Amino acid sequence: MSGAEPAGPGTPGLRAIGGFLLQESLRNSVRVLILISLGVNRQLSFSELLELTSTSKGSLSHHLELLAEAGYLESRMVFTLGGPRVRVEITPKGLEVYEDLTRALGRLHVARDPPASGSGPAAGLSQG
Repeated sequence: MSGAEPAGPGTPGLRAIGGFLLQESLRNSVRVLILISLGVNRQLSFSELLELTSTSKGSLSHHLELLAEAGYLESRMVFTLGGPRVRVEITPKGLEVYEDLTRALGRLHVARDPPASGSGPAAGLSQG
């Protein structure tokens, strides 16, 4: 053991993640996926989000509406040669929540003991 505190109920990272997931706007895995996808890409089309989430158009529209009401994203219509398209972009508030969430997830990783052998990012991936 390296002396790292186990990732138990009192771990600060878990409390932070719980705080995010208790927000009404993030109580659904599809909305968390949308927020993470936009955090990584900054903006995506409605079609790209539809493919990523594997939801129906109506369901995706509902999730986007809830995230927009929370101030995490904005949708706008853009006109292309192929016709009008909806672009969804993360807001500064949404980006802050995304960054806070990824930091909290990173703290969970740090709280774990390092792999017994190997080095680098792939070390320990095959451990069961």
